Amino acid sequence: MTDAPEIYVPKIDRRAALAWIGVAGTVVAVGSSLEGCGPPPIKPKYAGGYGTDPKLNPPVKAPWPRILSQDELQAAAILADFILPATASAPSASKLGVPDFINEWVSAPYPDQVKDRPIVQGGLQALIPKLVKGDAATRAAALQSLTTATDDVGKTFFKRFRALTVGAYYTTPVGMKEIGYIGNVSRASDPGPSAEVKAALDVQFKKLGL
Repeated sequence: MTDAPEIYVPKIDRRAALAWIGVAGTVVAVGSSLEGCGPPPIKPKYAGGYGTDPKLNPPVKAPWPRILSQDELQAAAILADFILPATASAPSASKLGVPDFINEWVSAPYPDQVKDRPIVQGGLQALIPKLVKGDAATRAAALQSLTTATDDVGKTFFKRFRALTVGAYYTTPVGMKEIGYIGNVSRASDPGPSAEVKAALDVQFKKLGL
């Protein structure tokens, strides 16, 4: 980890971020049962939402502002890259704009997002002194401590932030390719199950006397 992390620059525009929330929302919202922590929820101005039939054709002007500060966004980028760093075959979470997804998520006025807002924003604010302002050793220690947090606030924050990061990452084209998902791709032929799958099925069929 370098002594001066790369300054995060937003990569995803509002239209793309809003569409991303629509795709990833069903992934990251499942099983949410969270208690608030951190500062009181911030109510964005003009937070009326899009309604049930949004028109997302450009130009798009979201009826609410993105609320994360640059320091909060920077902390989100550092933490997201700790959770999903770059590999030989895929970029890090921040390179795909996951912090922009986080920012859009906590800024939106809908129930799941409003519930997550104090948890995520409060956790990021608490991490700024160590992740953004601290040196490399301080950042490394702070990141590692999140994985073993025993207090309810720390555990809840890290669990939720990790779910948002992973859910967002693996609903991008790059993320889906990384896990081998080939849905919505036409194929000229179907090769059928692999030899390994066939062998496993044969074992189960024999147990059933088939």
